[in-house]
Amino acid sequence: MARRTKEDAHATREGILDAAEDCFREKGLSGTSLEAIAARAGVTRGAVYWHFKNKAEVLEAMINRVSLPFFHGLERVSRPDGTTPLLDLREMMRQAFADLVHTPRVRATLEVLELRCEIPASDDTLATLRKTGMHQSLSRIKAAFRRAEALGQLRDDMSADSCARTLHFIIGGALRMHLVDPEEIDLERDGLAAVELALRGSARDPSQFDAAPGSGPSAAAPAAD
Repeated sequence: MARRTKEDAHATREGILDAAEDCFREKGLSGTSLEAIAARAGVTRGAVYWHFKNKAEVLEAMINRVSLPFFHGLERVSRPDGTTPLLDLREMMRQAFADLVHTPRVRATLEVLELRCEIPASDDTLATLRKTGMHQSLSRIKAAFRRAEALGQLRDDMSADSCARTLHFIIGGALRMHLVDPEEIDLERDGLAAVELALRGSARDPSQFDAAPGSGPSAAAPAAD
Protein backbone atom coordinates (compact mmCIF):
# COMPACT_ATOMS: atom_id res chain seq x y z
CA MET A 1 0.00 0.00 0.00
CA ALA A 2 2.85 2.40 0.88
CA ARG A 3 4.49 1.72 -2.46
CA ARG A 4 1.22 2.38 -4.28
CA THR A 5 0.82 5.67 -2.40
CA LYS A 6 4.37 6.71 -3.35
CA GLU A 7 3.74 5.83 -6.99
CA ASP A 8 0.46 7.78 -6.96
CA ALA A 9 2.20 10.82 -5.49
CA HIS A 10 4.90 10.64 -8.15
CA ALA A 11 2.29 10.34 -10.90
CA THR A 12 0.41 13.35 -9.50
CA ARG A 13 3.61 15.39 -9.36
CA GLU A 14 4.50 14.51 -12.96
CA GLY A 15 0.97 15.36 -14.07
CA ILE A 16 1.26 18.77 -12.42
CA LEU A 17 4.56 19.42 -14.19
CA ASP A 18 3.09 18.35 -17.53
CA ALA A 19 0.14 20.68 -16.98
CA ALA A 20 2.43 23.54 -15.96
CA GLU A 21 4.47 23.00 -19.11
CA ASP A 22 1.33 23.38 -21.23
CA CYS A 23 0.13 26.42 -19.31
CA PHE A 24 3.48 28.19 -19.41
CA ARG A 25 3.77 27.61 -23.16
CA GLU A 26 0.29 28.99 -23.77
CA LYS A 27 0.15 31.91 -21.30
CA GLY A 28 3.75 32.49 -20.26
CA LEU A 29 5.05 32.32 -16.70
CA SER A 30 3.48 35.56 -15.48
CA GLY A 31 0.12 34.74 -17.11
CA THR A 32 -0.23 31.37 -15.42
CA SER A 33 -1.61 30.82 -11.92
CA LEU A 34 -1.33 27.76 -9.71
CA GLU A 35 -5.11 27.48 -10.01
CA ALA A 36 -4.77 27.20 -13.79
CA ILE A 37 -2.11 24.53 -13.41
CA ALA A 38 -4.31 22.57 -11.01
CA ALA A 39 -7.28 22.80 -13.36
CA ARG A 40 -5.19 21.61 -16.34
CA ALA A 41 -3.80 18.73 -14.26
CA GLY A 42 -7.23 17.76 -12.98
CA VAL A 43 -6.23 18.09 -9.32
CA THR A 44 -7.06 20.47 -6.50
CA ARG A 45 -5.04 23.58 -5.74
CA GLY A 46 -4.14 21.92 -2.45
CA ALA A 47 -2.60 19.01 -4.35
CA VAL A 48 -0.35 21.43 -6.20
CA TYR A 49 0.69 23.06 -2.91
CA TRP A 50 1.43 19.63 -1.46
CA HIS A 51 4.23 19.24 -3.99
CA PHE A 52 5.26 22.86 -4.69
CA LYS A 53 5.30 26.06 -2.66
CA ASN A 54 4.93 28.39 -5.64
CA LYS A 55 5.35 28.76 -9.41
CA ALA A 56 9.10 29.15 -9.05
CA GLU A 57 9.36 25.66 -7.55
CA VAL A 58 7.18 24.27 -10.33
CA LEU A 59 9.42 25.88 -12.96
CA GLU A 60 12.59 24.66 -11.25
CA ALA A 61 11.26 21.09 -11.13
CA MET A 62 10.33 21.30 -14.82
CA ILE A 63 13.85 22.43 -15.68
CA ASN A 64 15.52 19.81 -13.50
CA ARG A 65 13.73 16.87 -15.04
CA VAL A 66 15.15 17.67 -18.48
CA SER A 67 18.46 19.36 -17.54
CA LEU A 68 19.81 16.66 -15.22
CA PRO A 69 20.61 14.23 -18.10
CA PHE A 70 22.45 17.08 -19.86
CA PHE A 71 24.52 17.85 -16.77
CA HIS A 72 25.24 14.15 -16.26
CA GLY A 73 26.56 14.10 -19.82
CA LEU A 74 28.80 17.07 -19.05
CA GLU A 75 30.06 15.29 -15.94
CA ARG A 76 31.15 12.37 -18.11
CA VAL A 77 33.01 14.48 -20.66
CA SER A 78 34.73 16.54 -17.96
CA ARG A 79 35.96 13.57 -15.92
CA PRO A 80 39.60 13.89 -14.80
CA ASP A 81 40.63 10.54 -16.32
CA GLY A 82 39.16 11.17 -19.78
CA THR A 83 41.47 10.65 -22.75
CA THR A 84 39.43 12.25 -25.56
CA PRO A 85 37.65 15.25 -23.97
CA LEU A 86 37.18 17.21 -27.21
CA LEU A 87 35.67 14.27 -29.05
CA ASP A 88 33.55 13.51 -25.99
CA LEU A 89 32.26 17.10 -25.98
CA ARG A 90 31.28 16.83 -29.63
CA GLU A 91 29.44 13.55 -29.10
CA MET A 92 27.67 14.84 -26.01
CA MET A 93 26.44 17.91 -27.90
CA ARG A 94 25.32 15.75 -30.82
CA GLN A 95 23.15 13.78 -28.42
CA ALA A 96 21.93 16.90 -26.58
CA PHE A 97 20.86 18.58 -29.83
CA ALA A 98 19.12 15.38 -30.95
CA ASP A 99 17.26 15.19 -27.64
CA LEU A 100 16.03 18.75 -28.01
CA VAL A 101 14.83 18.18 -31.56
CA HIS A 102 13.21 14.78 -31.04
CA THR A 103 12.08 14.75 -27.39
CA PRO A 104 8.94 16.89 -26.94
CA ARG A 105 9.40 17.38 -23.19
CA VAL A 106 12.95 18.71 -23.58
CA ARG A 107 11.93 21.06 -26.36
CA ALA A 108 8.83 22.31 -24.54
CA THR A 109 10.76 23.05 -21.35
CA LEU A 110 13.45 24.98 -23.19
CA GLU A 111 10.79 26.93 -25.10
CA VAL A 112 9.21 27.92 -21.79
CA LEU A 113 12.54 28.92 -20.26
CA GLU A 114 13.87 30.85 -23.24
CA LEU A 115 10.74 32.26 -24.89
CA ARG A 116 7.84 32.27 -22.43
CA CYS A 117 9.34 33.45 -19.15
CA GLU A 118 9.14 37.12 -18.31
CA ILE A 119 11.22 38.31 -15.36
CA PRO A 120 9.38 40.78 -13.10
CA ALA A 121 11.62 43.45 -11.61
CA SER A 122 10.55 42.36 -8.13
CA ASP A 123 11.43 38.68 -8.61
CA ASP A 124 14.88 37.39 -9.51
CA THR A 125 14.00 33.69 -9.14
CA LEU A 126 14.17 32.97 -12.86
CA ALA A 127 17.36 34.99 -13.25
CA THR A 128 18.90 32.93 -10.45
CA LEU A 129 17.87 29.66 -12.10
CA ARG A 130 19.33 30.77 -15.42
CA LYS A 131 22.55 31.99 -13.82
CA THR A 132 22.97 28.76 -11.85
CA GLY A 133 22.48 26.63 -14.96
CA MET A 134 24.91 28.82 -16.91
CA HIS A 135 27.61 28.54 -14.25
CA GLN A 136 27.14 24.78 -13.90
CA SER A 137 27.41 24.08 -17.61
CA LEU A 138 30.32 26.48 -18.16
CA SER A 139 32.33 25.03 -15.28
CA ARG A 140 31.99 21.51 -16.70
CA ILE A 141 32.91 22.61 -20.22
CA LYS A 142 35.95 24.38 -18.75
CA ALA A 143 36.93 21.16 -16.99
CA ALA A 144 36.79 19.25 -20.28
CA PHE A 145 38.99 21.81 -22.04
CA ARG A 146 41.40 21.90 -19.11
CA ARG A 147 41.70 18.13 -19.37
CA ALA A 148 42.42 18.50 -23.09
CA GLU A 149 45.02 21.14 -22.26
CA ALA A 150 46.67 18.87 -19.70
CA LEU A 151 46.83 16.10 -22.31
CA GLY A 152 48.45 18.42 -24.84
CA GLN A 153 45.41 18.28 -27.12
CA LEU A 154 44.85 22.06 -27.36
CA ARG A 155 46.77 24.37 -29.67
CA ASP A 156 49.57 26.26 -27.92
CA ASP A 157 47.91 29.60 -28.62
CA MET A 158 44.60 28.54 -27.09
CA SER A 159 43.62 28.70 -23.42
CA ALA A 160 41.19 26.20 -21.97
CA ASP A 161 38.98 28.85 -20.36
CA SER A 162 38.76 30.95 -23.54
CA CYS A 163 37.85 27.88 -25.60
CA ALA A 164 35.21 26.90 -23.05
CA ARG A 165 33.57 30.33 -23.08
CA THR A 166 33.53 30.41 -26.87
CA LEU A 167 31.88 27.00 -27.08
CA HIS A 168 29.41 27.96 -24.37
CA PHE A 169 28.43 31.09 -26.34
CA ILE A 170 27.97 28.99 -29.49
CA ILE A 171 25.79 26.42 -27.76
CA GLY A 172 23.56 29.06 -26.16
CA GLY A 173 23.20 31.00 -29.40
CA ALA A 174 22.44 27.90 -31.46
CA LEU A 175 19.77 26.75 -29.01
CA ARG A 176 17.98 30.09 -28.88
CA MET A 177 18.13 30.66 -32.64
CA HIS A 178 16.70 27.20 -33.26
CA LEU A 179 13.87 27.76 -30.78
CA VAL A 180 13.02 31.10 -32.40
CA ASP A 181 13.08 29.74 -35.97
CA PRO A 182 13.42 25.93 -36.14
CA GLU A 183 12.68 25.86 -39.87
CA GLU A 184 15.64 28.10 -40.64
CA ILE A 185 18.10 26.79 -38.03
CA ASP A 186 18.54 23.02 -38.14
CA LEU A 187 20.08 22.32 -34.75
CA GLU A 188 21.40 18.87 -35.62
CA ARG A 189 23.07 20.24 -38.76
CA ASP A 190 23.84 23.91 -38.16
CA GLY A 191 24.29 23.75 -34.40
CA LEU A 192 26.56 20.73 -34.49
CA ALA A 193 28.57 22.21 -37.39
CA ALA A 194 29.23 25.33 -35.27
CA VAL A 195 30.23 23.23 -32.26
CA GLU A 196 32.59 21.15 -34.36
CA LEU A 197 34.12 24.23 -35.98
CA ALA A 198 34.97 25.61 -32.53
CA LEU A 199 36.41 22.29 -31.38
CA ARG A 200 38.48 21.82 -34.53
CA GLY A 201 39.79 25.35 -34.20
CA SER A 202 41.03 24.71 -30.68
CA ALA A 203 42.47 21.23 -31.26
CA ARG A 204 46.16 20.59 -31.84
CA ASP A 205 45.12 17.74 -34.15
CA PRO A 206 41.85 18.64 -35.93
CA SER A 207 41.99 15.42 -37.93
CA GLN A 208 40.82 13.49 -34.86
CA PHE A 209 37.29 14.65 -35.71
CA ASP A 210 37.45 13.16 -39.22
CA ALA A 211 37.06 9.65 -37.85
CA ALA A 212 34.36 10.57 -35.34
CA PRO A 213 30.90 9.07 -36.10
CA GLY A 214 28.67 11.57 -37.87
CA SER A 215 31.52 14.03 -38.26
CA GLY A 216 32.91 15.86 -41.26
CA PRO A 217 31.48 18.27 -43.82
CA SER A 218 28.98 15.78 -45.24
CA ALA A 219 27.38 15.31 -41.84
CA ALA A 220 27.43 18.98 -40.88
CA ALA A 221 25.65 20.28 -43.97
CA PRO A 222 23.70 18.92 -46.91
CA ALA A 223 25.59 18.09 -50.06
CA ALA A 224 25.66 20.72 -52.78
CA ASP A 225 23.51 20.17 -55.83
